Amino acid sequence: MFKKRRLTNPGASGSNADPNPCERIQHLPPKLFDRSYLAAKRQRVVDATKILLDVAKESSDWFPPLKSALGGVNALIKHYEVLVEFVAVAYN
Repeated sequence: MFKKRRLTNPGASGSNADPNPCERIQHLPPKLFDRSYLAAKRQRVVDATKILLDVAKESSDWFPPLKSALGGVNALIKHYEVLVEFVAVAYN
C-alpha cells in the first residue's frame, strides 16, 4: 500500500548517495530566487511594522513615556522615507 522511502545522504558514497545534489534546488519554487518577490515581501514586513507601531502608539495612553517613544520612532521612520524619496528624485 505505502512505499517506504529511503533517506539519502548527499555526502555519502555508494548506492545511497545523491547523484546530483544541485538537482534538489530545481524543485524549489522559482519565486524564492526572484528579487522582486523578495523586495515585495520585505516591503510588506516594513508596512506591517509601521502599522504595529502606530497601533501601539495609539493604544499606549496608560503609559505616556511609551507613547512618546513610539511617536519619536514613527517620526524618524516617516522622515527617513521622505529622505529616501528625495534622494531618488534628485538622482533621477
